[in-house]
Amino acid sequence: MIEQRYNIDLKETTKPGKILRIVLGIICLIATAWFLFTITGTAASIATAWIAVAFLFLFSFWLIASGLGVTDRYIKVGDDRIIIRRNFWEKPAAFTPATLEYIAFKPLVLEFRTAGENMILRLGTYYPGHSAAIMEAIENFCIKNSVKIIGLEPEDNNIES
Repeated sequence: MIEQRYNIDLKETTKPGKILRIVLGIICLIATAWFLFTITGTAASIATAWIAVAFLFLFSFWLIASGLGVTDRYIKVGDDRIIIRRNFWEKPAAFTPATLEYIAFKPLVLEFRTAGENMILRLGTYYPGHSAAIMEAIENFCIKNSVKIIGLEPEDNNIES
């Protein structure tokens, strides 16, 4: 099985959208530099102007990072591991069959339990179109790797491992 990547952001990212965000970020950086040079030492150099310039500067970096995929939230399901990136400021969490005690399936929620931690992934609060595909891919991962499954109904032909 090839590693499948699912987007769990509120938005879909397409190549033109990424390019547009990068271009807009560069335009905002240029505008920031222009504002810096034009308001420095003038009567317009007041606190609110500097706050606006700082905001524009940070916003431009956010747009560029978003266009480059640094802020993406995703889940990757492969043959031997599951990688989850819930927040852009946290490093991705990786789960292997050896580290997982069980995975609990709840309505639009997945709970990953290891010996040291418990991670809850709420699918309904992110991009809801991928929820069924993500849950099915994780179910297949559990069955293939003999990871204990909790919360699936017996009539779904799923056997608790």
